[in-house]
Amino acid sequence: MLTKDQEWIHEHFAELVEKYGGKYVSVAMEELVAVGDSAKEVDNTARKKYPRTIPSVLRVPKEEDFECIL
Repeated sequence: MLTKDQEWIHEHFAELVEKYGGKYVSVAMEELVAVGDSAKEVDNTARKKYPRTIPSVLRVPKEEDFECIL
């Protein structure tokens, strides 16, 4: 079972890959809270904004990460 934040990530995944591929993002309260170069950075930002929530943090893959080499 997915959390609401994980569902938000799933619904917006293509947009995240297009805009933020290679970056770390944090999502809390079904909102993109921070984008940055490290998981710690975006986690800290989200926890400051929503101190009673555990944010979802992930590295967004780049579009080329999905390419197959035959």
